[in-house]
Amino acid sequence: MQPMELIEQGRFLGEEFILWLWMRGLTEGGASGHEGDGSACFLDDAVQLSGEQGDVKEISLRKGNPSESREAFEALSRGMRPAKAKLRMMAGDLEWVFSLNAATLDLGAVKMPPTASKDPAGRLQDRLFLLEEGAGHLERRFKAFLQERTKDADGLQGRMREWVRTGLQAPDATAPWEA
Repeated sequence: MQPMELIEQGRFLGEEFILWLWMRGLTEGGASGHEGDGSACFLDDAVQLSGEQGDVKEISLRKGNPSESREAFEALSRGMRPAKAKLRMMAGDLEWVFSLNAATLDLGAVKMPPTASKDPAGRLQDRLFLLEEGAGHLERRFKAFLQERTKDADGLQGRMREWVRTGLQAPDATAPWEA
């Protein structure tokens, strides 16, 4: 099998993972689901949705709060799925901002917390530690997502569908989780 065919076959998992992060960010405060992990993860100010049906194949929502927008929930209700999202991860006073590609689960445009070290070697060591720490928070979420998905895939899909329906029914001024 060709590498691109393998990527296409696994794309759904990344799309569902981003959707799961999105849902948890809005309904559960972005918690990881792991005991002792006080970090939080939210969709930031950009999300790209794509779909195979309809006249529009791709929508990019940016600036403001696209994760709470009616346009995002309408696109999701029409079968569009997250292709790429900008995420914000927070743990204590540390904060990472990065984009996550659903097809490959690649991180891009990573903005890490500042380092305290002044010398180049210490700064490099701090940045590598922070990169590993941020990736660890995301990996724990991916593991929790996979466990939930394998344990109760139908239940998870049902909760996601209900979350999207709730988002559609909420008036523009009110976020779906505030209703």
